[in-house]
Amino acid sequence: MRSRRGGARALSPLLQMVVAGYTSPMANGAEYDLGVAEVLEAEAIGPPGQRRFRLRVTAGETTASIWCEKTQVSALSEAIQQVLSRHRRSSDGRRPSSRPLEPFPDRATHDFLAGRIALGYDEDADTITLFATDVESGGSDPLPTLRVDLDRRVARLFTVQAEETVAGGRPSCPLCKQPLEGAEHLCPRTNGHAEDALAEIGPPDF
Repeated sequence: MRSRRGGARALSPLLQMVVAGYTSPMANGAEYDLGVAEVLEAEAIGPPGQRRFRLRVTAGETTASIWCEKTQVSALSEAIQQVLSRHRRSSDGRRPSSRPLEPFPDRATHDFLAGRIALGYDEDADTITLFATDVESGGSDPLPTLRVDLDRRVARLFTVQAEETVAGGRPSCPLCKQPLEGAEHLCPRTNGHAEDALAEIGPPDF
């Protein structure tokens, strides 16, 4: 593995722990610290209804393929948008345009199925930190498998690209982001659940 281990600067208390049931000490480290990402993208593989989703991270010579649920991709995009909105900058300008996926190796440095995904925010650096934990990690509160920092440009590009990736398959409910199946759809948000996207990024049901 080419990643360097743990030990990065502490995050702002504001968003040290926003999702997935992490405790605040985890915000200071992970098994692998990828540093700053040049690229974060969502990819869907397969035909509609049978698609598999993953996050593709490129940070220098290190890459990560983080497999997850469609609902996690959608919630992550919405959560990042909320963080950016709460910490808006005058330089943000217009919503960025989507672009094709960047080249990515057949075998990533890290390749795992995410059991937990969480976000942190460093207000001084204006940096969002993505934490992902391998579903096979042991213990009740394992150290995240990896962390990677996202600057505002990378984060904004991801939200646009992720939304288009999710929308490329079966139609999704505009509230809960889950696929619409037939005429009847029981939306959890209309039943008083999942009011904030920051609380929706958690372990999928396996």
